[in-house]
Amino acid sequence: MTAVVGLFFGSDTGNTEKVANKIRDTLGADLVDIYDVAKATQEDLLKYDFLIFGCPTWYTGELQADWENFVPTLRQVSLNDKIVALFGCGDQEDYSEYFVDAMGILKDLVQELGGTIVGNWPTAGYNFESYKALVDDDHFVGLAIDEDRQYELTDERIKKWCAQLKEEMALDVFEQQ
Repeated sequence: MTAVVGLFFGSDTGNTEKVANKIRDTLGADLVDIYDVAKATQEDLLKYDFLIFGCPTWYTGELQADWENFVPTLRQVSLNDKIVALFGCGDQEDYSEYFVDAMGILKDLVQELGGTIVGNWPTAGYNFESYKALVDDDHFVGLAIDEDRQYELTDERIKKWCAQLKEEMALDVFEQQ
């Protein structure tokens, strides 16, 4: 079977890469190809109708450096007819005012390029002050992961979110092929 989902991540400390690999494994390695944005190309993006973007938030609510460098490449691609899910890593205790803000930056970019975002995630169970990654008072635009303060919740959150994505992206159709 040919993979139908392209998962693109950027990572400095390894947390986002680890989460990306867990998401791929949970959805199924046969369904998902994984790319480090530091090495990804425009052609890589164009292969897929379903995309997952993962980015940690750095400093005062910024994209990770590899994502910053990848944005010009992303801007050259139309995301019309593409379904996009987002996940972000952050530290809700030390950086509460910027927690997973990078997801909000990517949300704005994906919408500007015409993509449809799926995978909203409940804010219940998190303690933060930021609003950039919210779609409403009760939901993040994607999966929020805190490997620093809530690492024990990561695997269960990924499992639930991937089940949600399978439904929202209708990936079950591809698993049976």
